[in-house]
Parts: sequence; C-alpha cells; structure tokens
Amino acid sequence: MARGGKKARVESPAADMTLGEDDLQVKEEEETGAMVGVAAANAAAPRVEIVVEFDKSLLDCPLCSLPLKPPVFQCRAKHAACGPCAANHANKCPACDGAYERDEGADRYLLAVRVPCPNQAYGCGSSVVYCMAGDHRLVCPHAPCRCPEPGCGFLGPPPALRGHLAERHAWPVTDITYGSVLEVQMQAVEQGRRLLAAEDGERLFLLVASERGVKVVRVAAPAEEEGWYRCKVWVHAPVDTDTGHMDVQMLDGKVESCAVPSVEAAMGVGGRYLPVPSDVPAPEGGGIVIRLRIDKEVKVRASRSPRSRA
Repeated sequence: MARGGKKARVESPAADMTLGEDDLQVKEEEETGAMVGVAAANAAAPRVEIVVEFDKSLLDCPLCSLPLKPPVFQCRAKHAACGPCAANHANKCPACDGAYERDEGADRYLLAVRVPCPNQAYGCGSSVVYCMAGDHRLVCPHAPCRCPEPGCGFLGPPPALRGHLAERHAWPVTDITYGSVLEVQMQAVEQGRRLLAAEDGERLFLLVASERGVKVVRVAAPAEEEGWYRCKVWVHAPVDTDTGHMDVQMLDGKVESCAVPSVEAAMGVGGRYLPVPSDVPAPEGGGIVIRLRIDKEVKVRASRSPRSRA
C-alpha cells in the first residue's frame, strides 16, 4: 500500500494502460481460466496421427538391441536402458557409471509409436505398438504357413494356402461347420490327408490318417489366441460276434496348431491321436470311415469377485 492510502500502480508491458492491484488479480484469473479452457479443448480434440521417418535404433535398447519396452531407465547423461538391462547392471550406466532413473516420458513416447504388422505382406492390416510387434506376430492370424510339397516354396496365410494346395497340388478340401458331424472316408495306408475349411473362411484344419492313427490339427503358426478349438474324432470298431454290439473308438481333445500341413508335422506337434484297430471294417473302396466334429470355444477370463462394502 502506498503512502496516503493510495493503491500501488503496476505498469503492464503488454498493453498501453495502467492496472491497479485489483485489476491485475482479475486479469490473472482470466488468463488462468483461459489456459484451463485451452487444455480442456486440446484434451477433447480428435486424435491426429502423422507418419514420420527416423532411425529405428532410437527405439531399441543400446545394451541388448531389443525394442525398448516400459519401464525405461535413463542416466543423467541421457543413456537409455530397458528394465532388464538396467537391473543386470545394478542400475548403473555402463557407459558413464551414472545412476539410472525412471523415464516416464520415454514410456509414453514408446507406447505412441505404431508400425504395421510384420505380416502385412500376408494380409494383416493391424497397426501395432513398435515395442509389442513381436508379441503380436505370435498371435497374428495372418502368420504365414509353408507348403509341404517337395520343391514348392509357397508361403502364405492359411486361406491362401488352402487355394494353393487345392489348385496347384490337387489336395482334397472339405467345408465344415463348427459343431456339426462330418463323415470322411480316408485311405490310411496311403498316408491319407484332407484339408477341412471352416465356415468363417479364415481357419483351416488338416485331417490325417496314417498307420499310427488319426489326428486333426489346425493349420496355423503355433499361437495363443482368444479362440481355441476342440475336436471329437471316432471310428466304429468291428461288431462283436457274441453280443452283436459295435464299439466306438473315440478321441476328444484340444486341437494343436501346425504351420506345415503334412502328416509328419501333424503327428509331431504333440497332443494325442486316435489309434485305429487293424480290424476296423473297411467301406467299399477300402480305407476307413472317420467321423469328426470341431467345436470353436472362447476362453473365459477369470472375473474378479466384487469387493464387499463396509
């Protein structure tokens, strides 16, 4: 307060006018409100994406050369490290011996960098976070599978492989509906094989019949995904001459994945197969009659029990 009870005057450099203390306080409140309004408007604005090009090594850990994943650490000299590398070096930078600290800004930046799926050439249109592209590749339904025919180098996703095997190599293909029983006649002695095309147009299965037995596999790169499949396959055993009854040999289990649709690969991916008795009655034309049903199931995530209120 100036002498004589007069209020102090403050010269404003931004305008050709003089402001009193009360006027200055009002102006500051208006500016603060305007800044809050701008921040709120920016938060509500639609997200805008841009395409940029820069050195990919900036997104990789300089110590292990793998993609940097949160949490990211950095020393005062700005040397970055991924979490495992920082822990392996006792949280000290091997370049300058400086202490590592969390870099949350780098975390936000890395989670905003997106790249096309590595399987884009095979039909996947997904855009994935760069540091998680490797994880996506393991579950991508467009992961390529290889043609098993000798001398053929075809590589493509299951739908394309189906067309290739049917048109180029004359493989038999049968359309199936999930949950419906299918009856197929196979020539076991000749290493029988048949493609089973699912109703969704994306999934492809392989039914094989060898001297070891019968098995169904999914033609796809081994992956863990939301949907998985079970298959029941059975054959009728000979009629018991004493009782007149016909026994059934059945196998019910999860369908394994196989990236190469061949009898050898299908039998080698693990899982069970149905042994076929040698005296199973043969239909006209030879071989065996196989009945099967494929069911698509969805994994149910465990839900948390609600907390009780006091």
